[in-house]
Amino acid sequence: MGYQKIPYECGTRDAVLEKGRTQCKGVTVRRRLPGNIIVVHGVNDVGTSYAAVEEGLCAGLEERLLRRFQPAGYKNPADADKNSVVEDPDAVFYKRTVIDDTNSPVIPFYWGYRELNSETRIVNGQKTDRYGNRLDKDSSKGGGPFGNATNTLPDMWNRGMCAPFDPSGDAIRPLRSAPGRMYMVLAARRLAALISMIRDYDANETVTIVAHSQGCLLSLLAQAFLLEQGLRPADTLVLTHPPYGLDENANWLTWGAELIHSGTDSAMEPYYHLINARQTMHARLQTLVNIVRGVASAKAAMPAFTTLTDDAQHGGMVDQRWKAVADRDNRGKVYLYFCPEDMTVALDNVQGIGWQGVPDFINGTQYKSDYLPVFDPRTQTRKEQYPTRPMARSVTRKPLEELGPSFHQRVFTDKMRFDPGTGKFEWTLVGQPPHDFPLRVASKALDPHGRVEDDKAHVEASGRTLRKRLPVATWPIDQRASPVEQRFGIRRINGEALARPCRADLRGNQIDADKLPTGSPQSRLPAEDRGPCEEVDPIDAATATANGGLLRWRKIRPDPSGHRHFPAVPEPLSSAELQRVSDLYNAENAPKDAARDDLFTVTQAYRDPSGVVKAIIQESPNAARLRWQQTVSAKSFHGVIIGSRENHRRVTAYDVAIGGGKASSDPNFYAYLCAVADWRLKKLQRSDNPRSGILQWGDFQSRFRVYWADELQWRKDLIEGNANYYSTGTLPTCLPILTGNLWEIIVSETMSGRTVEKNPKK
Repeated sequence: MGYQKIPYECGTRDAVLEKGRTQCKGVTVRRRLPGNIIVVHGVNDVGTSYAAVEEGLCAGLEERLLRRFQPAGYKNPADADKNSVVEDPDAVFYKRTVIDDTNSPVIPFYWGYRELNSETRIVNGQKTDRYGNRLDKDSSKGGGPFGNATNTLPDMWNRGMCAPFDPSGDAIRPLRSAPGRMYMVLAARRLAALISMIRDYDANETVTIVAHSQGCLLSLLAQAFLLEQGLRPADTLVLTHPPYGLDENANWLTWGAELIHSGTDSAMEPYYHLINARQTMHARLQTLVNIVRGVASAKAAMPAFTTLTDDAQHGGMVDQRWKAVADRDNRGKVYLYFCPEDMTVALDNVQGIGWQGVPDFINGTQYKSDYLPVFDPRTQTRKEQYPTRPMARSVTRKPLEELGPSFHQRVFTDKMRFDPGTGKFEWTLVGQPPHDFPLRVASKALDPHGRVEDDKAHVEASGRTLRKRLPVATWPIDQRASPVEQRFGIRRINGEALARPCRADLRGNQIDADKLPTGSPQSRLPAEDRGPCEEVDPIDAATATANGGLLRWRKIRPDPSGHRHFPAVPEPLSSAELQRVSDLYNAENAPKDAARDDLFTVTQAYRDPSGVVKAIIQESPNAARLRWQQTVSAKSFHGVIIGSRENHRRVTAYDVAIGGGKASSDPNFYAYLCAVADWRLKKLQRSDNPRSGILQWGDFQSRFRVYWADELQWRKDLIEGNANYYSTGTLPTCLPILTGNLWEIIVSETMSGRTVEKNPKK
C-alpha cells in the first residue's frame, strides 16, 4: 500500500529567457529532511512546549548535520497579552503556523478529551464538563484532565480519576473527578496510524517520537499497537518526564475512591473488573521490556547510515562535511530523560521513572504457578507435572538489565555530586560518559552537619506535600555490601557520551523566589516556604477562573432611588434596585462595549440606618481572568526538560534518529500528516460557529482527497471516528478493548491476581 505522489516545487529562481544561451541558470533546491519527528504532549496541555522543542531540535540538527533548518512559527503568549482578555484563548495561543520557508522534520501531535454537549455547564464564564473540569469552546480539553494521568498502560482503559475533594487546592491544576480514560486509547491508536502512514509513503522512512509526561505512555501504547499488527514501530523513542511507574505500591491510596464514583466508558463496563486493582511490578516491568525490545528488534538497516552523504540518493540530507563515524545511528533505541527535581511525577500516587529513573534491582509481586509432584510408578520417580493456581510471589528483578542495551537513560538535574574518580564535587552534566548517579545523599561537603539532602527544598511548600522522597544512597559505593545494597538509590546513567556534555537547563522562564511580584500570594509566604514560580498563561488563567471562583468585596454605593434613606433597620434592596446598582457600577468600571463576561454583579445590597447603601460586588469573569494572567504560580519542575530549547538543541537533537525523510520533505503529504496528527478536526453541527484555526471535516476531505482515496480502511475509520469524537464526544466503536494479541505485549496482572488474556471473560 502506498500513496499517490503529487508533484511539488522544491526550488525556484527567476531567469530571463535567452536564445542560444551557453550556460544554464542554477536553481537552489531544498534539501531532503533527515527523518520525521513526532512530538507528543501530556495531560492538561495543548502543546505549550512545542515551540521550544521545534526550535531546539532544528538548531541542534543544524549543528549535528551541518545544514540549515527553519522551524514553524508559534503564537506563544507575550508580555502584552497579560493586559487583555482574548475571547477564545485556546484557538489563539500556542497555535502553529507553517509558511513557505518552514523546513522542519517536526510533526506536532495533539490529543485530548471531549465532553458530551448535554453534560457541559457554564461556570464563571467558562465551559466545564460534568465534573467541573474547564473546557474550551468546542467542549474539549487538550490532553484531558490533570488527574487522569496514569502510570501504567492498562489503566488507559480504566475508569477516570475520582476526587471527592481537591487536596492540592491549586486552581490552575485542579484535581477533580474525571471521565473514563479511553480517549487516551483513541489518541494512541491514532499515533500508531500516523506512524504507519509515514511508512506507507516510503518503506525506508525514519520516525522518532519525542514525548512528554502522559504522552510517553501514549507513545508506548502506540508501539504496542503496531507490534500487535506486525507493523514496524517508531525507530526511536525519547521519553521525557514519563509518569510510567515500576513501583506497584505507588497509587494504592486512590483506588478506593475510583471504585466509589468516577467516570466510565460504556464499552468497558463488562471488563473493568479485570483491571480494577493496581498492576503488579511484574506487569509494569514486563510490559516496558516487551515494547523496548520490540523497538530494538525492528531496527532498520535502510537507509544505510554510511550512505547519507550520497546526495544523488538522499537529496542533500546532510552536508558533505558530516561524517558517519563521528555521529551515531540511534535507530532501535529508547531514551529515558528523567529529572529528580520533578515534583509532579514524584507524587505519592505516581512515583514514575521520569522522576527516579530505572533501577538496577526492584522487588515486587509476580503471580506464578507451582507444579505438584506426581509419582510415576514406571520410573519410580516424582515429576513436577500439574500446575497449581497462580499465587502471588515476592520476586527481585533487574529492570535495567532486562530492558537491554537499546535502553538508555539520561538524568537532567541541578544537583552536584562527588566524583570518586576526581575526588571533587562537580555538576552532573548531561552527556557525560556512562556513570553512576546517586539520587539522594548525605554529605558533610554539601552540608556542614552531614544531613541528608532535602530533595523537596527547591519548590514552594505547597509542592512538597503528598510527594515521595528519593531513596538515600550510600555514596561512594560500599564495596563490602551486597549487590542489591550497593545499587540502592543509585542509577546507572547509560546514555551515550555527547561530544559536548552540558548542564541541564531547568530554569526556562523561571521567576526566582527572591524576585516574586510584590503583592502576589507567594511573596507573602515565609522565606523558607517560598519557591520558584512561573507566569500564568491565558489558558491557565481561564482554568483558574473556572476553579478558583470570583472575588467579592464591599462597596458603599449611591442609593438607586436617587435619595438617601434612613431605615430603622438594614433594608435589603429589591431585585430591580440591585440591577440598577449593578448597571451604575458597570457603567463606571466595566470596559466600553462590554460583553456579558465583562460585567460585575452586585450580589447583595441593603440600605443602612446611617443613610448609605452597602453593596457586595462580585468580580466579572473577565476581570478574574485578567487578574490570574498578571499573577504567578508555583513551579513543579515537571516540564523543565521538554520546555527548554537548549535541552533539545544540545541533547535531544543528538538522540533522535536520522535516515529517511521523504514524507516530511513532501509539503503536500506533510500537511496531510500534520492534519491527521491534530485531533481538532471538526464536523460542524447546525448550532456550531467555526473557530479560528480548527480544521473542518469538509475542508480536510477536499484538501487531501488524493491521499484520502488511497487511505487504508482501518485508518479511515479511525481518522473519521476521531473527528466524530471531537465533534460530539462519542468515542468511535473501532477502539480495541481488552482482547487480542495486544495483551501478549501489554501484560496486565493486578495485585488481586486478575489477568487479561487474548479472550477475557466478561
